[in-house]
Amino acid sequence: MHIFSSIITVLFLITIGVKSLMGFDVSDIPVQDEGRIKPLDTFARNHLLAFYGKRTLKESNLSATDWLINSILDPKKARDQKIFNISNPEIVSSLFLQWTTEHKYSYNEIVPGLQNQTELIKAIEEKDNKIRTNFEKQLLQLSNNIFRYEGITTLRDIKLIPPGHNENSGEWQDPFRLIVSGSIVDEKQEKILNSLQSYLGSRLLGKENEMTKALDQYQETLKLYSTINVDLDVLEMETWMNKNDLFLNSLVFYLISFLLLMLSWIVKPEVLKKLSFLSLNIGFMLHGLGICMRMYIMGRPPVTTLYESVIFVSIIITILAIFLEYFRKDGLGIFVGSVSGAILHFVGFSYASDGDTLGMLVAVLNSNFWLATHVTTITMGYGASLMAGCIGHLYLIQSLRFGGNDKNLKSIFKNLFGITLIALFFTLFGTILGGIWADQSWGRFWGWDPKENGALLIVLWQLMMIHMRLSGIVKPSEFALGMALNNIIVALAWFGVNLLQVGLHSYGFDDGVARNLFIFIAFEIIFCVGIYFYPRFRIRPRT
Repeated sequence: MHIFSSIITVLFLITIGVKSLMGFDVSDIPVQDEGRIKPLDTFARNHLLAFYGKRTLKESNLSATDWLINSILDPKKARDQKIFNISNPEIVSSLFLQWTTEHKYSYNEIVPGLQNQTELIKAIEEKDNKIRTNFEKQLLQLSNNIFRYEGITTLRDIKLIPPGHNENSGEWQDPFRLIVSGSIVDEKQEKILNSLQSYLGSRLLGKENEMTKALDQYQETLKLYSTINVDLDVLEMETWMNKNDLFLNSLVFYLISFLLLMLSWIVKPEVLKKLSFLSLNIGFMLHGLGICMRMYIMGRPPVTTLYESVIFVSIIITILAIFLEYFRKDGLGIFVGSVSGAILHFVGFSYASDGDTLGMLVAVLNSNFWLATHVTTITMGYGASLMAGCIGHLYLIQSLRFGGNDKNLKSIFKNLFGITLIALFFTLFGTILGGIWADQSWGRFWGWDPKENGALLIVLWQLMMIHMRLSGIVKPSEFALGMALNNIIVALAWFGVNLLQVGLHSYGFDDGVARNLFIFIAFEIIFCVGIYFYPRFRIRPRT
């Protein structure tokens, strides 16, 4: 059974063929926002997420794009729509609003209260963010959201019109300012503006044929532009990816795989184990398709933000787990792949709640060669290291159940040692490449930057454990304990370094992970050390 090669083939076929399933729609209209050209669907989703807390209005059965267009066409009705999420009762009270369990309020309900706090908001803006209270931060965020809402629903802050033929700045224009200023510089700009107006007018009157004609005219005009670089196929693909939520679907299959594996330990082990492996492969296919599409859209490996690194590490572990299960056929690979895939998906989703996950690179990362070598390699090292840690946990649990002479336990240790060697290779190689990149970017090979130190600690720890095992200093159970605790070092190098907010690697990451990181470290220490020492210190019954 050559299942892995079949999976890879299917992934590429799907990636190539998915474009044929898509057609240009209003959701695909390009918008310049946050330094890149994105489809209107992504623009609307990110704004609705900021206001509402979700990317769709499921209660109204409205997509984000439909919500935005309806808000533009009927602003009076839209301002009575409860789309602003306020979960802080102190904020609600300050706005003289009634507390509700849904935490949702309309524009018309919020604005009068905000107008009464204009001086307070100005004072908050003048404060350094570090000394702002939680109330002040949330009030300022709400005020900014109201301002953003006014901008997009009046078409003042939606840059839909490409630059004219004589403009070299690359800056797009919003329809509102373009009309008011009368600065339309060429015929193509006018045609695009007219086609957008025609679409909105036809939609208001419910004329679907006219809507289609307007979109066709818009698409044809946009393709005639030689001064802009807009790939409509890429925009359509991004919209398709938004609507199908591949990573959420892959999470579902990872969870199904885990549940089926658990059931296989009780009833029909052979049948359920095969179904569990199949579910793991389907989850991997959806996961891989999502990553392939992100790479196609962004033109780079998905490893430059914390969110991207999490989903990439997740698929590295899943690939290794599929290989492991293919050769072992005992459920170990299924367990590692499904559990790791599900957990890292949940971690990734927590970092996807901040907005656009397909954001532009910061300047220092905008070097594709070194990005594709150093960052990708070191991330693969993280994935292999975490998988070794996961297998180390399983070894400790199995040794607690069956003792050190169990036949299956010896087999698990062989896989643990092999994965550790793979982890060491990628981590060491990635660290060396990072030094070369640092020399190219910052003029020095090694500067004892916190991120560099974190990668070095992983390498040294793994080298130490391998050396001590080969020299007979530690037993298999102690090696497993060391690799399980290695997860702490990986987490500190991966997440923790960014909490310091110092060094050259502080870009593109979130600093709100301290509490979860400390909980993880405490759990790992208590769980792993507890399992290791329990058989050695438990009180034996008196005879």
